[in-house]
Amino acid sequence: MICPICKDTNPQFIFNFFDSPAMQNKLHVTLESALMEEKVSVNLYGCNECGFVFNADFIDKKTEYSSIYDNTQDDSIYFQSYLIKLAERLDKKYQLFDKKVVEVGCGKGHFIKIIYDLGVKNIRGYDPSYIDYNKNIDRLVIKKFFDDKNVDEKVDFIICRHVLEHIKNPDLFVFSIEKCLNVGGSMYFEFPSLEWIVKNEVFFDFFYEHCNYFSKRSLSFLFNKIGLGNIVFNYGLDGQYFQLDISRGKCSDLKLLDLINFDDISNFLSNKINEYKKMVEEMGTFIVWGAGAKGVTFLNRLNISVEKCQYVIDINLNKQNKFIPITGQEIVSPKILKKIDVNTIIVMNPVYEEEIKKMASSFGYNGKFILLH
Repeated sequence: MICPICKDTNPQFIFNFFDSPAMQNKLHVTLESALMEEKVSVNLYGCNECGFVFNADFIDKKTEYSSIYDNTQDDSIYFQSYLIKLAERLDKKYQLFDKKVVEVGCGKGHFIKIIYDLGVKNIRGYDPSYIDYNKNIDRLVIKKFFDDKNVDEKVDFIICRHVLEHIKNPDLFVFSIEKCLNVGGSMYFEFPSLEWIVKNEVFFDFFYEHCNYFSKRSLSFLFNKIGLGNIVFNYGLDGQYFQLDISRGKCSDLKLLDLINFDDISNFLSNKINEYKKMVEEMGTFIVWGAGAKGVTFLNRLNISVEKCQYVIDINLNKQNKFIPITGQEIVSPKILKKIDVNTIIVMNPVYEEEIKKMASSFGYNGKFILLH
């Protein structure tokens, strides 16, 4: 076993999840397809040298990022506001209006559109899951995985949001991105914070699509080895995401950055899963709000049946009338609350609490909410 970042040969075993869906955000049009989603294992290891946590069983060919994949959160007013503020900050800090900009893994193109509408016209995106939706943005997106060979000339600013956690060899990937950067250019990276996951004991934030889990120490090690030592750490979405402003520069002293205790991860995973299994067993029927990776993993990790939870609510229209992989719940609009009698909604991400409560109330719901971290 070798750490993918620092190549240390003695990583520590943390935890093993069996029978996980290979794709949390795959759109299953039929129940039969959802029930047949491939089951895989998540075999977590941690490196005591650089602090990186990874799924040793990950095989990238088992994940398919195409038009049948959707992990967008942009239908949320809260999340849209988050993206707009982020775009405005980057535009102001880096003066993007006259820069050559690339977004690696642009998804459905929503962030590119926000940047474009701010006046940044020289921007390109790369993502095979992109679906045409706006004539101005469609021409800016290349429906392929990013490859430095596809970039004709070097660029001034590179955006990479929620991609690096999906890449089996993150060092090679970052190196290929860095090759496309002009002298004096900068980058913005964003992905989940391992520290936040551990602090809040979020067992359902470990799933197959995310083969990498980054701590501050492991990130510093990763970017420093490529010569990207100028790193400014910020945090987004109430601390859930790392927000990194990165450029070439002097490497920092890794010894000043603490290692995460991997035994703590093993213990909280075991304890939390047992705790929530007991909670679900003692509950009546309920609905889960959020059909993203958190909701899918929660249902699968606890093996929650359709008899216990028949529906999962999601405001993403593209997910509605689809099905949760393996456990088989139907994904529905919040309008379902007008038609069924349910007294408990489990909210998968507390940052959307007020938005969800307001929407549920508008459809006549007056039951209980359980907020998960």
